[in-house]
Amino acid sequence: MKTVGGEDVTGVLSLDRLGAKGMFIGMIAAFLAGEIYCRITKRGWQIKMPDGVPPAVTKSFAALIPAVVTLTVFLVINAVMTGIFNANLHDVVYEVIQKPLTGLGSSLPATLIALFFVQFLWFFGLHGQIIVNSVMDPIWNTLMLDNLEAYQHGKELPHIITKPFMETFTVGIGGSGMTLAVVLLMAFVLKKKQYRDVGRLALAPGIFNVNEPAIFGLPIVLNATILIPWVVAPLIVTTFNYLVMAAGLVPAPTGVSVPWTVPIIASGVLATNSWLGGMLQVIDFVIVAFIWYPFLKVLDKQPDLDIA
Repeated sequence: MKTVGGEDVTGVLSLDRLGAKGMFIGMIAAFLAGEIYCRITKRGWQIKMPDGVPPAVTKSFAALIPAVVTLTVFLVINAVMTGIFNANLHDVVYEVIQKPLTGLGSSLPATLIALFFVQFLWFFGLHGQIIVNSVMDPIWNTLMLDNLEAYQHGKELPHIITKPFMETFTVGIGGSGMTLAVVLLMAFVLKKKQYRDVGRLALAPGIFNVNEPAIFGLPIVLNATILIPWVVAPLIVTTFNYLVMAAGLVPAPTGVSVPWTVPIIASGVLATNSWLGGMLQVIDFVIVAFIWYPFLKVLDKQPDLDIA
């Protein structure tokens, strides 16, 4: 293997697979190993000890056969992969599964499709993040680790779209749909008391990117009047952020995992290690406000259902 300085060394184990490169094989191996072990245990393939043997010793011997069989299965799979592809299991999974998926997940079109479904599901009251991110998180987390490794070695960051990008420059601006600007418009611009009350109630949670009070209090769920800005605003802002970072005007997230509850500006600075990240969030905030304003004014002028 080669060191960071380019020197060839032998007789050592590479740590690459403990990082982003080994993430997918780690998940697959953990799932398969657990499944194989449980199935063997349920079949009763265990060494049974006499009643007088201490429980700790009994459990150790009971786990022996399932553990050996599980290890043997993976050794056989690895041997087959080596024989067919002239590469071990790690490299095969990386080249065949992980590399194509991360390449797809780091593209702007795939990200916009994922974001569209997040917003669309939320419109019907379903938690879009949990549903979509269950598929996308392994990809975005892998890209995040790639960036972190490159940043630690002083190299150019290979990806723009990563988990911190999605959390800091979408959810990090008021929650799903980037609704901090919406909450402020409701609280201080709209005229109807019901909207102003909801806006002021949702303001404090919104600063920390918790926007369920706005989603269910405005409501955004099943509200056709504001469906367009709810779906379109995140897509426009995400495209804008991607182009700005691709042009080198703002650095991409370094790979540091910033909690999604960190408020706007602070999260942008922490994610990019630059004040420009915080300023980009401010610009995003303004863009969202301009997109939402005309729709909120229409909503503000609609007659109340209990009066009409």
